[in-house]
Amino acid sequence: MKQISIYRPKTVEQAVQILSSHGSEAGVYAGGTDLLIRLKNRLTQAPSYLVDIKTIDNLRYIKEDAQGRVRIGAATKLAEMENSELLKNRYPMLLQAINMISSPELRNASTIGGDLLQEVWCQYLRGGYSCWRNGGYLCYGAIGDNSYYHSAMGGRLCYAVYPGDAAVALIPYDASVKLATPAGIKELSIEHLVPGDLMVDGRIQSHVVRYNEILTEVILPAPKPNVRASFEKLRPRGVWDFAMASLALSLQIRDNTIEDSRVVFGGIAGKPLREHAVETFLTGKALHAALGDQAVAIALTNAAPLKYNSTKIDMAKGLLASGLAKLDARN
Repeated sequence: MKQISIYRPKTVEQAVQILSSHGSEAGVYAGGTDLLIRLKNRLTQAPSYLVDIKTIDNLRYIKEDAQGRVRIGAATKLAEMENSELLKNRYPMLLQAINMISSPELRNASTIGGDLLQEVWCQYLRGGYSCWRNGGYLCYGAIGDNSYYHSAMGGRLCYAVYPGDAAVALIPYDASVKLATPAGIKELSIEHLVPGDLMVDGRIQSHVVRYNEILTEVILPAPKPNVRASFEKLRPRGVWDFAMASLALSLQIRDNTIEDSRVVFGGIAGKPLREHAVETFLTGKALHAALGDQAVAIALTNAAPLKYNSTKIDMAKGLLASGLAKLDARN
């Protein structure tokens, strides 16, 4: 395992100071289900200084505020979210997604903050190849086996897909996050949090969180009325595996007419992919059996699959058709 040093601050402010002093050599440690694997595999990009935020109070909670929003501390376990009656009653589609993440054992350890900010699971990165994310200047997935972990929607430097399920399910709820920074607290949407591969502080990552910032909270607005939502996921096995393709679908319906919609794909691109063309098409339409085929015809028209992963697009379109059919069946 890579040699490390561990800090255990008592406050978020102390944690930010420690991260700032060590630059990109430091990293936040909470559940560890991603970080410890990278350390065990001795990846060049894995941090040498760990800032353990489990010792900080007030980062682990699920509560409703005075505005009817639900706030979730970043250190909250996925299993705690899964068992929350508040989330079950108000955001059932989110719980569908949480329940499909990995296995019960890992949900007992993994945190919501860690799931949102996890590293990609490309087999070349995890195998220690000198790729863009591991100190090199090449994406092996773009030229090698790209059937599972790589984008079918094009890419820039790194073609690995964003692996998280929680972000895909949070976007339809217009969720946001808070970051603790040296300059104070800042808030941004989930879409802006994980925009896909980009250079941050000299390294490629899927999110915008800098080396001296800590994700502290997820905020869900009060639920909209008359919403039907569904989360769909295709993976090789029923547990453990990441999505080959996934879909978070939300329709706000009045008198069987779609007033607003959110269509977000996972597992096929370097970020949770919001399909605005389908959302525009669905808005104002009546929900009926033929709508799925019509939506599929205009979905993902800018797909750019690699040599071995064009089936991801077929899977994603199939999820869109089945998801609309499922919501139609709730009439």
